[in-house]
Amino acid sequence: MADGGTVARLAARWLEHGHLTRASMTRISLLAAVGAAVWFSRADAVGGLAGSAFLGAVLFCDAVRDRMRADQRDALTLWLAAMLSRLREYTVHLGLVFGAVAAGTGGVWGWAAGALVALALRDSLLTAGSAPAAPGPGPNPERSTPAAQRRTGGFLSDLTPQPPQESRVSDPVLTSRLFGTTVVTASAGTVAHSAVEGENRSEGGPERPTAVTPEPVRRILSFPQPARFLAVAVTATLWDARVTFVTLVVGCVVAVTARLVDSTGHGACR
Repeated sequence: MADGGTVARLAARWLEHGHLTRASMTRISLLAAVGAAVWFSRADAVGGLAGSAFLGAVLFCDAVRDRMRADQRDALTLWLAAMLSRLREYTVHLGLVFGAVAAGTGGVWGWAAGALVALALRDSLLTAGSAPAAPGPGPNPERSTPAAQRRTGGFLSDLTPQPPQESRVSDPVLTSRLFGTTVVTASAGTVAHSAVEGENRSEGGPERPTAVTPEPVRRILSFPQPARFLAVAVTATLWDARVTFVTLVVGCVVAVTARLVDSTGHGACR
């Protein structure tokens, strides 16, 4: 039996023959999310099951879109996918709120607002954490060469002797060689630190722990949209919208906490 990835790949090839693109699949997934919101607005078991089926169709559209080879992933396509991904999730939440209000559930608007705030915090933190670090300032050609060693005199400067450009031993290192003292510099500190670690490993001494979280666990703890849709499908079918929004808030809090702990652990290892 073919797995889900194989089915999505075959569906992607078949749809590409029909001249469908990734942008088209993104719009189709939005329509499926609207259908899920309509069914979730019934606030009963039948509506929950039908809405869950539409959420499954949304995820299937995403899987097919990711396996398409038609059109390149340009900036406009990526922006459209990101915006419609948020729009379809908010549409599902709106359908849950309407169903809860029609069923007489109190306080659902507050829980929905809390879920949106928690989701915004989760997205902002994970986006900031995954952003590439800013490059350090490059070498300034004007400052790399001392003023006394800069060439002057125009095209005749090549004919005049220039001062030697070789690097000279710094005074702290020269002092340590003459008097046998230990001078801490940036490079010396690095060498000394490496030597201490080597001694600890050779003598069986304690090593610094490295907190590395496996990638599948990190992805689950980040509470991505498929996990959020699964939480919506289960809670909306078995309970009500309040439980759904509470589950979303808890999942986003866990994602933020895991991100902070993971970044702190990596920072300590560095």
